[in-house]
Amino acid sequence: MGAPTNSVVCPRCQHSNPAGATRCASCGARVSFDDATLTNAAVQSDWTPATRAGLPNAAMSLEVGSVLAERYEILKMLGEGGMGAVYKAHDRELDRLVALKVIRPELAGQASILQRFKQELILARKITHRNVIRIFDLGVAEGIRFITMEFVEGRDLSSLLEERKYTPEEAVKILRQVCAALEAAHAEGVVHRDLKPQNIMIEGSGRVCVMDFGLARSMETTGMTQAGTIMGTPAYMSPEQAKGMPADERSDIFSLGIIAYQMLTGDVPYKADSVLASMLLRTQGPPPSPIQVEPAIPQTLNDLVMKALAVNPEDRYQSATMLGQDLHDWQEGTLAKAIVTPPMAMMSQSKTGKWIALAVGVAVVIMAGVYGAYRLRNRPAKVVAPMTVLIADFNNHTGDAIFDGTLEPVLKIALEGATFISAYDRTQMRNLGLQTVPAKLDDTTARQIAVSQGLGVVLSGSLERRSAGYVVSARATQAVTGNAVASAEAEASNKDQVLFAATKVASAVRAALGDATSESAKRFAMETLTATSLEAVHEYAGAMELLSNGKFDLARQGFSRAVDLDPNFGLAYAGMAVASRNMGAYQDAEKYIRQAIQHIDHMTERERYRTRGMFYVVTGDQQKCVEEYSALVSRYSSDVSAHNNLGACYTFMRNMPKAIEEMSRAVEILPKRAVYRFNLALYRAYAGDFQTAEREVRAAQQMYPSYVKGYVTLAYAQLGEGHPADAEATYHNLERIGPRGASLAALGLADLAVYEGRYSEAERILEKRVAAASEGADTGDAAADDFIALANVQLLRGQKPAALVAVDHALANSKAVKFRFMAARVLVALGQFERAHGLSAALASELQSEPQVYAKLIDGETALQQSDARSAVKAFTDANMQLDTWIGRFDLGRAYLAAGAFTDADSEFDRCIKRRGEAMELFMDDVPTYGYFPPVYYDVGRVREGLKSAGFADSYRAYLNIRAKAGEDPLLPDARRRAGQ
Repeated sequence: MGAPTNSVVCPRCQHSNPAGATRCASCGARVSFDDATLTNAAVQSDWTPATRAGLPNAAMSLEVGSVLAERYEILKMLGEGGMGAVYKAHDRELDRLVALKVIRPELAGQASILQRFKQELILARKITHRNVIRIFDLGVAEGIRFITMEFVEGRDLSSLLEERKYTPEEAVKILRQVCAALEAAHAEGVVHRDLKPQNIMIEGSGRVCVMDFGLARSMETTGMTQAGTIMGTPAYMSPEQAKGMPADERSDIFSLGIIAYQMLTGDVPYKADSVLASMLLRTQGPPPSPIQVEPAIPQTLNDLVMKALAVNPEDRYQSATMLGQDLHDWQEGTLAKAIVTPPMAMMSQSKTGKWIALAVGVAVVIMAGVYGAYRLRNRPAKVVAPMTVLIADFNNHTGDAIFDGTLEPVLKIALEGATFISAYDRTQMRNLGLQTVPAKLDDTTARQIAVSQGLGVVLSGSLERRSAGYVVSARATQAVTGNAVASAEAEASNKDQVLFAATKVASAVRAALGDATSESAKRFAMETLTATSLEAVHEYAGAMELLSNGKFDLARQGFSRAVDLDPNFGLAYAGMAVASRNMGAYQDAEKYIRQAIQHIDHMTERERYRTRGMFYVVTGDQQKCVEEYSALVSRYSSDVSAHNNLGACYTFMRNMPKAIEEMSRAVEILPKRAVYRFNLALYRAYAGDFQTAEREVRAAQQMYPSYVKGYVTLAYAQLGEGHPADAEATYHNLERIGPRGASLAALGLADLAVYEGRYSEAERILEKRVAAASEGADTGDAAADDFIALANVQLLRGQKPAALVAVDHALANSKAVKFRFMAARVLVALGQFERAHGLSAALASELQSEPQVYAKLIDGETALQQSDARSAVKAFTDANMQLDTWIGRFDLGRAYLAAGAFTDADSEFDRCIKRRGEAMELFMDDVPTYGYFPPVYYDVGRVREGLKSAGFADSYRAYLNIRAKAGEDPLLPDARRRAGQ
């Protein structure tokens, strides 16, 4: 039957659409075009003539140049959708562009509906991620309800798909970013429910943004849909949605699978003559695989998409994280391969044979698909049961000192070629938590240490002369029982072949422990590992021991000698970088790690990952640090130091859930490694889980009572639980744990005094410390910490000249990023704008992301001090988009408050309270900073007062409960007056 006379036929799926439709109701393709198609907008939505006809003129007549709510200047209409019209607008109050979406009157006319909208918007506003378009507010003016959100310069994926399909590599780059957006939303309990190309924006820079989270649900659950309709866009709807069942995170994954299918093939699956037929198809079975439509699609990527499109949600990816990880693995070339379907051309061409061939072909396709999906679903888990091996000192019976301590690091690297093994030799004893390293790590001592630290296997052995050559012998035993696991022996015809013989022994031990790596792969790794000279490896081994004993300067000299002997020895350059970083020589560290990267082809795969990870640590690229160490632990799940480093990288990115996840994994692998437990406790404190943090740290203290940072973490937990007196007692206990403990305790006690408003006490403590610094007790960063803290206390007390002197002393002791940033904040408060700008400009010129963020925060602070709230909001917002810090959120809340944007300010301060654990250490560097937190309550009081909230006085009372007792805070009289006291 032909299409109706006035209908619009979809050029893609031939579905008949009503006259005037801009998109196909079945597949979502554009069926007519206007200027909105090419508009750079934050929202491009669907709006059929039926819904448009139901919208009164008041909601349709926002003319260009008109001003809504005396604030939003309408610049351009961007599109029309099922919820209403979308405009590009200028927020005059905050001087920023926004996308403004007008809500259809029939959706906004009921109080219950509005309440549901508000609840969903509150949820959606919690999602702060670079791949999610942020919703700002729900407003009303002149009878029009509207939503404001972030404006993004870009194009929606739907319009881009009209022009072309994507290569697998291009598609995966986009899909990974959508997965990241879904992961962030799902973590907050927000399911999209209407994911489609129109809701995915792509900037010119390649950044991908997903929008309209939560809005579909607010329409679905409040009866906003018309009778007989189902929420969602039919072409991208999951089977459970098509059947009217509840949607969850896996529904979003199905929708993303359809989007992936369309990007790779240029078409959507489940094409049918009607929307109902299309919806029915997806409930009955999978569509033709993408590879059948586009044979050039890689088989593994094809299987990945089909897994996302499984009809049963239980058979799909269970989280966006899992899908994103497989996309990452595909991009890295590490995703398991599936069976490739034989070409149809090989089948018989006889009439009977055609049917047989067809049947066989169908069977082969089905079997290949089933087996491919099975392989994908059941491929070996990335995290396998780890095995830890302690390498005892090998007995050198040759009389040649060149072999003393030389074989062990080679054996360690060779053993760690197995993905499930983590090996330790004497150079890692301190990393295992031992305070003293035995002079001789013989077999018996190694077993005792392995049992005490929870390691599973001990490897011991010897090197002896045999005829004209050498023989390397090794024996692996279970640490607890002493039972033999494996023994191996390899001969070397001369001295230069000994290292190769050692790797052969390690290969045999690996196989006995369960390694299935092919012999050819092992041989390649051995050749790479033993390419350097015996003398260079000997120097490297000695330098590693010096490094482990904290003798960083001597260690760097040893690594340098190794490089002199072999200029291609990449690991020696990496060792020089680590030693330099521990010495505080950051420029040298960057120079050496760059040299290590130049020689990365002379490393094993695992060492390449580690070296690149260290490169990103040294250069301050936390995002790449996370990516590199994530790839490392995905491939080598037992690498406990990688889990530890990955956790640290996540903390610097302020992603505390991920940091806790990685540290939990490290603790699982080495349960008796106390330092890892302390790190886990600290990350839980950062995340605001103070009760669990206290339990964790007390358990770790049973294993390592004198660990100074453990006391600091315990104090944080006690403060977070509202027990400052307990925290003070903990700091006093810390004073007795050596010079480092006394130093951290003093900073903690001073910070606690600032928190409680005891400014004179804080000043007394800090002045005593800076007096000691002037006598040489503290120098460099340690002294700078004292002077910066003192400058802030003096600022709080109104002692401006003294604060300026303290800032100068801080900068004289250290030019580290943190101190330049903190000094600039004090200078801005003192009105020293030119000096502050100089520090800001220098930070902005650096390559790393963090100093650039701090530069923006300084600029925002300057604008705020100069009463330019709009510029301050923009600077702080830009900074938080780049790195979401507690201090950045606090500053943004203050700027919104100054601008009179009380709702936005309330949102930011609410985040600060929820994330108060991060205020314990603003820079994640062991220096307490909780004194910055109490003003949040005072500012919340001002915000709630501005909002005319009945309970605004409660926030002032919370502030007074913390600081009123000391009576020194200049804000106390105003807080009391506002609280009605």
